[in-house]
Amino acid sequence: MALVFGFDIGTTSIGFAVIDHDPDQGTGKIRRLGVRIFPEARDPKALGPLNQDRRAARMRRRQLRRRRQRRQELSALLHQHGFLPRRDSCAWNRVMGTDPYLLRKWAFNLQQADFDESRSQVLAAMQAGQAKLPAWALEGERLSPHAVGRAIYHLAQRRHFKGRDSDEIAGDDGTATQNQSDGDDADEQKAKSVRERNVQALEQKNMTLGAWLADRNAHERKRGEHVTRKVVEDEFDRVWAPCLPNDRIRAKVRGAIFDQRPVFWRVNTLGACRFLPEKKGLDLCPRGSWLSQQRRMLEKLNNLQFVSPEQRCLDEEERQAILAKLQTQASMTWAGVRKALAPLYRERNQSREEKWLKFNLEQDGEKKLLGNMIEKNLADIFGEAWKDHPHRQDIREALHERLREADYGTCGRQRVVIRPAKEREEWREHAAQYFIEKFDISHEQAEEIKKLKLPTGWEPYSTEALQKILPLLEAGVRFGEIINGPDLASRREATFPSHQEQTNQGFDRLPSPKNNKQEREHIASLRNPTVARTRNELRKVVNNLIDMFGKPDLIRVELARDVGLSKREREEKQTGMKSQERRRSEAREKLRKAAEDAGLPTFKPSRKDIEKWMLWEECGHRCPYTGETINFEKLFVTNQFDVEHIWPRSRSLDDSFRNKTLCHKDANIQKGDKTPFECFGNNKEVWQHIKNRVNKMEATKKGSIGMSRDKINRLLSEKSIPEDFTARQLNDTRYAAREAVAYLKQLWPDQGSEGKGKAKVQAVSGRVTAHLRRLWGLNNILGNTDTGKKSRDDHRHHAVDALTVACTHPGMTQKLSRYWQDKDNPRAQEPQLLPPWKTIRKDAEEAVDAIIVSHRIRKKVSGRLHKETVYGDTSEEETTRKVTYQFFVTRKNIEALSRKELTEQIRDDEVARIVRDWVDKHGGDPKKAFQDSSYPTLGDGGPEIHKVRLLVKQQIKLMAPVKSPKGYADLDGNHHVAIYRLSTGEIDYDVVSLLEASRRLSRREPVIQRERSDGAKFIMSLSKNNSLELTQNNETKIVIVKEIRTNGQIAITDHEDATSTKHYPGSTAIINKYCGKKVSVDPIGRVRPAND
Repeated sequence: MALVFGFDIGTTSIGFAVIDHDPDQGTGKIRRLGVRIFPEARDPKALGPLNQDRRAARMRRRQLRRRRQRRQELSALLHQHGFLPRRDSCAWNRVMGTDPYLLRKWAFNLQQADFDESRSQVLAAMQAGQAKLPAWALEGERLSPHAVGRAIYHLAQRRHFKGRDSDEIAGDDGTATQNQSDGDDADEQKAKSVRERNVQALEQKNMTLGAWLADRNAHERKRGEHVTRKVVEDEFDRVWAPCLPNDRIRAKVRGAIFDQRPVFWRVNTLGACRFLPEKKGLDLCPRGSWLSQQRRMLEKLNNLQFVSPEQRCLDEEERQAILAKLQTQASMTWAGVRKALAPLYRERNQSREEKWLKFNLEQDGEKKLLGNMIEKNLADIFGEAWKDHPHRQDIREALHERLREADYGTCGRQRVVIRPAKEREEWREHAAQYFIEKFDISHEQAEEIKKLKLPTGWEPYSTEALQKILPLLEAGVRFGEIINGPDLASRREATFPSHQEQTNQGFDRLPSPKNNKQEREHIASLRNPTVARTRNELRKVVNNLIDMFGKPDLIRVELARDVGLSKREREEKQTGMKSQERRRSEAREKLRKAAEDAGLPTFKPSRKDIEKWMLWEECGHRCPYTGETINFEKLFVTNQFDVEHIWPRSRSLDDSFRNKTLCHKDANIQKGDKTPFECFGNNKEVWQHIKNRVNKMEATKKGSIGMSRDKINRLLSEKSIPEDFTARQLNDTRYAAREAVAYLKQLWPDQGSEGKGKAKVQAVSGRVTAHLRRLWGLNNILGNTDTGKKSRDDHRHHAVDALTVACTHPGMTQKLSRYWQDKDNPRAQEPQLLPPWKTIRKDAEEAVDAIIVSHRIRKKVSGRLHKETVYGDTSEEETTRKVTYQFFVTRKNIEALSRKELTEQIRDDEVARIVRDWVDKHGGDPKKAFQDSSYPTLGDGGPEIHKVRLLVKQQIKLMAPVKSPKGYADLDGNHHVAIYRLSTGEIDYDVVSLLEASRRLSRREPVIQRERSDGAKFIMSLSKNNSLELTQNNETKIVIVKEIRTNGQIAITDHEDATSTKHYPGSTAIINKYCGKKVSVDPIGRVRPAND
């Protein structure tokens, strides 16, 4: 028998099974089952990387430090030339206490006045009004040097947002768009609109920013008004630069105020080419290149199909007719696509036929068909001459290379920086000259090329790989088939030999990044934190199993669909799951009500009944094949209609909702083991009626009731299911699965990602294993034996899944196909799918009972030490019977107030009354009362209230001093609890916060202190996810520590509990009560004393 390892890999778990198995003899033995649990590598709510908040906070600290450093350097420069006093002098405080907006207004008005005629009049008018300056700020008819310095220093304090020099890029349709990241939020969009509005107001009034803001009355806010950096630079050049003595000092001061670090990114963040792994970083194909644009255009065009009036692919003439127009356009509307086909249809005597056409991409919601933006721009520049230009391909290839070189520079070998605007303009001028000299184009054409804005970003494929793929795309082959299709596997192997990643060695254990440079580099190149963490945990499990059982003969692995998905993909999946669950809940209620109306008050909808109802609504209460009306009685009482598989289960192994519909029993029997077209397509009239009927069942819009376009396409498909389709369903071909297979194959020499010969590592599809687990009776080992439904409340279900994976050999798809064929045949006897060996159910129950689930423990002292909100100590206290509380104050935006804070915690009574009255007048909801950007004011004509001071109470021991002299913040968790036994035999404890643990580490003290001044004996320390062995009534069990509270309470849960809700609160006294011992559980579930 072969030694087989089976793995079920999820985003937070790895189930494993070690079996001896001989599928030919039908014998087997379970040697070990187990589960490894680890935390998600993403924030479970935001779905971003766990280090995202930490990196954002670090960036804020860097910005504050750089801002402080910039001001210090500017003040030193201005003091050196006599424009500011020394920073630590009394004169400094006097100068800084002057209103800088007033100084900026004076300078603007004086600059506007005629020096000889009206300057004295302006001075007199301003001194007589409310804009009077202190005596030190004027020297005759000019501002004093210190006044000039104070205003210039204020420009540095409020220099406003610059943005990136490359914010303006070309969009998919060729128009200029703002380059926005996924992090752009509502606040940034609001600030952007305010910037645009304010810049427009300044242009209309022809005023500088300082003068404009100075004109506001005392109660109007001056801060928080956004403009662009260019406005502040213009004010400096227009008003303040002439006040400085010479060009050298002007340049120094201007640089100290406005110079900004160049934006850069690291080359190693780009990853490597999938087909040519040695091509990394800048070898990848840029999205702004002609090659990338051509690939994108051909990919969409080759995926284009007609869905009405009939479903079919484009023929070659139709494809070429669209391509001829699309090639020189950034995009085409669907009306434009139909128009491009009109001449062809006139030649075919099918005039106006194109008006009735509808396309699959159009049906899926895409607004347009993307073209080649680069080709479109070049065609516009060169006109008719472009078609026969002698250097056409050379210009295409040189365009992005030269313009990218103009826009981006390098900083060492690892960084690429965005050039400043002035430098970029110079480099683009050189690029224009290059095109003139190299390709003999006109100056006008070179000027147009110089102005082009190209899309940013990179393909996941290298330029060399896309050059080899392009001929297939031009021939009409779909891109998905080129990179994944089994029919082109041999061509991929011949074209990209390095894709096989031959190892030329077999490791005895999977390599660790600690001692293997290649593995370390590969982990660093992974951009998905979930994949990186899963890979590390898989290595620990596999290596421990090898140490225990030796190297296996075969490994089978199944990956959950979440592994490898991006944040956007996971969000879309979660949205889809929530939508489907909502639809099921609605269907359950509708079905229950309909049953009552039909005189069936005791009817309890099952899962299958709910699915029937949803299919009934989807097909509009009509059979798609016969057109017969379906009513409630026929469907749920007399059962005249069946749930039917569009593609037979025996040939597709697809039992999902997207492969199901309703049909009359007779039609189901007639259809048998055929697709709809195979059954009804030989009668053109019947088939046309079916097509017309099904097309009318389509959902009118996303989220509405009706069939999806994917299901309609499958139902009306006239293609046969490939003969090897069933066999293909066994293999998981997703990227994450291939990565896992390639990693595991390092245990054997010359077994690349698609190793030749008999594969020692197989990626198994979850679609197949789900069927097998149920049919072998393994679903209810941990679940309800009546329903047979798999339980996910127990971590050990991952081990049952892994056992199924380990037993799923390639021949199992044929057995499953024959099973479904007999199952769907009403004339055949009830079929059985025999398990891998007779006693697998009994063996599995025994092995599952022996599992101790392993939980990953995070030992590092790292993470957020305290929460961000800083509180001020009021020195006020409140003492209850057991606890003394300290009162603290903090400021908070009124938009973010909770109802409790609004009613109970605002410190100032008058402010509290005003804010509460405002909220009551605007609907009573503080979240909605300020949406129109209007705020209550403190009295008539008083300042607006944007923030309030809140009074909160907390125990001082739960607060961390963070600012002198009275700044405090909430601690953000505990690192561990140290448990001691006193001389009296009683248990005592010390709870150590993460902040205290960090301080001990910085002082080079032991984080866990085993000795106390009172002589108490150290027993153990407990951190989150530590394991405890408790004994009660001579029975032992393993529990996991899930939370440590400051009062010594610890929340524990059974090691197998997956609900995260069944926490058993207890105190450190359980150590005595249940003879608690700390134990260590290794990655494969072996239990040892912790020796703490």
